[in-house]
Amino acid sequence: MLVRLALEMIERDGFHNLTLGRLAGEASYSKGTIYNHFTCREDLLIELSAESARRQLGYYQSVADLAWGGVQALYGLMLAYMRHAETAPVLFECSITARTDTVCAAASEDRLKRRDLVESQMAQVVGSVVERAVAEGPFDNPHLTPAVAVDALRSCILGYAAMHLLSRRFLWADEKDPRDRLLVLASMVQGLGWPRLEAEEMASIQEVVHDIVDSAAAQTTGA
Repeated sequence: MLVRLALEMIERDGFHNLTLGRLAGEASYSKGTIYNHFTCREDLLIELSAESARRQLGYYQSVADLAWGGVQALYGLMLAYMRHAETAPVLFECSITARTDTVCAAASEDRLKRRDLVESQMAQVVGSVVERAVAEGPFDNPHLTPAVAVDALRSCILGYAAMHLLSRRFLWADEKDPRDRLLVLASMVQGLGWPRLEAEEMASIQEVVHDIVDSAAAQTTGA
């Protein structure tokens, strides 16, 4: 309940106006009760990033469980990541901010460990998809291992989501053709050594992924 309330406050007033004292007032709790849950505002931010990771883990597992080839599932994971940024921009932004050294230094060790556990579970799902893709034999990059290529791809997707999905100031934020994003994704994947899928197949994967993420997001928010 406190996490949901904190998200509502950030959406309404911005993160810079979120304090544990204000959270206590909104929740009609004493400050002492709030501090029993969170040691500081940074601790709350870590919990918000953990909530973001928990949602992503659910999306990733659903994609990984589909009867897709490894490459198709890899595309699906990336599309799920971007859709999460679109449907839960506050959580996504919190997950980025919560990676900074300043926030991590102030948060409690227990909170950090709980978030790290969820993120390690996500990494296991991604790793299993990569193993499937490698077993199919489509990776072709003499300069990178599949693990390094996936890490580079993750960085590219993070940058794309942060710039073009969170901010309206960037050029691609106003994409007129929905296929543009798929073309960018395919170019990144191909450049790192994975096969480039045709636009029609990527659009089909995107439709399935959006349904997974949107349905789960609606259940989470009670919409």
